[in-house]
Amino acid sequence: MVEFGRLLVVDLSKQEHEVLQVGENVVRAFIGGKGLGAYLLYKLLKPGADPLSPENLLMFLTGPLTGTGYPTSGRMVVVTKSPLTNLFLDSHAGGWFGPELRRAGFDGLVIKGSSDGPVYLWLSEDGLEFRDASHIWGQPAGRAVELVRAETDPGAHVAVIGPAGENLVRFAAIIFDRDEDPWRSGVAGRGGAGAVMGSKRLKAVAVRARKGRVSIHDGKAFRKLVKHLYEKMKASPIYHIRRAVGTSYWVEPMNRLGFLPTRNFTSGFIEGHYGLTGSYLRAHVARDVGCAYCPMKCGKVVRLPEGAVKVEYEILAMMGANNGLTDALEVAKSVKLATELGLDGISTGVVIGFAMEAGRRGLLKDVPDFGDAEGQRELVKKIAYREGIGDLLAEGVKRAAEKLGPEAVRIAVHVKGLELPGYDPRASWGMALAYATADRGGCHQRAWTVRAEIDGRLKRFSTEGLAEFVKYVQDERAAAFSLIVCDFAPLGVEDFISGLRAAAGLEYDVGEYLTVGERIWNLVRLFNMREAGVSRADDTLPPRMFEEPLPMPDGREASIGRATLERLLDEYYALRGWDERGRPRPEKLRELGLDKLV
Repeated sequence: MVEFGRLLVVDLSKQEHEVLQVGENVVRAFIGGKGLGAYLLYKLLKPGADPLSPENLLMFLTGPLTGTGYPTSGRMVVVTKSPLTNLFLDSHAGGWFGPELRRAGFDGLVIKGSSDGPVYLWLSEDGLEFRDASHIWGQPAGRAVELVRAETDPGAHVAVIGPAGENLVRFAAIIFDRDEDPWRSGVAGRGGAGAVMGSKRLKAVAVRARKGRVSIHDGKAFRKLVKHLYEKMKASPIYHIRRAVGTSYWVEPMNRLGFLPTRNFTSGFIEGHYGLTGSYLRAHVARDVGCAYCPMKCGKVVRLPEGAVKVEYEILAMMGANNGLTDALEVAKSVKLATELGLDGISTGVVIGFAMEAGRRGLLKDVPDFGDAEGQRELVKKIAYREGIGDLLAEGVKRAAEKLGPEAVRIAVHVKGLELPGYDPRASWGMALAYATADRGGCHQRAWTVRAEIDGRLKRFSTEGLAEFVKYVQDERAAAFSLIVCDFAPLGVEDFISGLRAAAGLEYDVGEYLTVGERIWNLVRLFNMREAGVSRADDTLPPRMFEEPLPMPDGREASIGRATLERLLDEYYALRGWDERGRPRPEKLRELGLDKLV
């Protein structure tokens, strides 16, 4: 078995560091990535700690497949307590930072404390250095990467925050490398990890391992497996769609079928959507880029006068249709600005859509109207620098709405404080349950039911089989996000188990592997109960989803009632072994071994 779980623990307050080796039993129970992060955060974080205090932990974690050459294993995860939701946060990013970290000899960084002044970390074969970042503080993300590389290594992979993180915007992101680089950049966007990094006065982390390699348990078996999996991926139609147009493929079907959030979730489609589609975007793509060890190259980089920027479906939905824009190039300009300033594009889009509607209702002044691309960009700047109305909006849609009053609360679209992504839950009852129960708030990556509903595996606008499907996918994804592999990989559980066996010497059967995911899901629920008092009352949807029918392209309206969601929750809790309030029962914790592990 290849040893995994070697962590570099960095204390910014004392400017000290030490190595921590996680026990083999912990690796067996949680694998790595998300699972290991959940275990460490539950065990090491002081209960009730303020997410923006020195007590919070900021972890950059990999999995046993990271850096091995396994298809789509170029990803890594940032784990912390979210300043946006007060919940557990695992924010995943593609690119090349994770493999470089493993080649440098560590499976993760655990950062605690807070520096007196701006610093960045430089990790190389010579060890870890704390370096002054006073001259870099205030710089946008791309320029910060350039400055750090100039002082360290031109080939360094760099995680940075922009002004939004420095100004503690609660949905600030961490940016990995630049879209101008020849390799794919990454963004740990959701939940405000960039604000946690800013609160620690940590501007950047740079890693370079010129000679390092990741050990493989059984090289011959691993090479044979990788060859087979690459062939399997290339035989999938989804693989070729991703290569051609990336995630922007989904704009057309989402608009045609009424899933696409439009004008702050007041409609499921937008007229004249053609300028947002993948085929239109393809005409403006300058480069296709991919993460480490992935042949799909699904990243579509558009070159603008403002610089290069990668454009994805969620951005086209949330900073495009949701805000009344139908030109992908105008959306790309907003995305470029948000990335440079260090903002999560999904939350930024929802917050601005909320502000646009609030302006129409007379609840806010000095905000743009739907369809105002330049006005959107001006508001992006105000949010990042907390200027004027941007200071209120920088708190996220939940806090902003609560300050504005009951009418604003009714139009604020979030679950547990995390703004919803690009699939309206009235159009997808599977996503309604997935959003309501997602462990980090309103997130589509915990269980994406949309394709199953489109393909007919799940009956649309029906509760039949939904709870079982959502529960299974949540467990399966929790395990996959601990390996860590990509959501887009057309691979399955048996492929992942084979990868763990050959690469790391970790043996699981299908049941054991899925139990790891279920264990992680339940541990995160315990964390969220402890830190935010999460219960059944929080497993719900925004008022708009229950109170307003959704206009669909065919002239009909879609809706989901509170009673429908309540029935789904009853079934879901029963499948999970939770009580009627959404708490894991003692016998479930014993079954998963969590009574002993935590």
